[in-house]
Amino acid sequence: MTLAEGALMPDPPKHPVEQPAFRSMMLTSLFLGIVLLICAAEGGASSGFLSIVMVLMFAIFLISFGLYWLAWMLREHEIWREGRRGREE
Repeated sequence: MTLAEGALMPDPPKHPVEQPAFRSMMLTSLFLGIVLLICAAEGGASSGFLSIVMVLMFAIFLISFGLYWLAWMLREHEIWREGRRGREE
């Protein structure tokens, strides 16, 4: 069976920007950071522990957001270079 006859091709691996697990981890850490910020602001005996976990969640969000942004920029640059290379040939 040839490709023209409709053979199934395996999907190419997804770019890190396109993977839903990465985005969901990023958004989950942001959500947990906000929830823990609200809980730590109320005070109480465990507010010190909640503050530490809150800072950790925001740090995870900031690092993952930076990696997401960098991967997105590199992907767009790669697409731009391929388009430019196609015009030159």
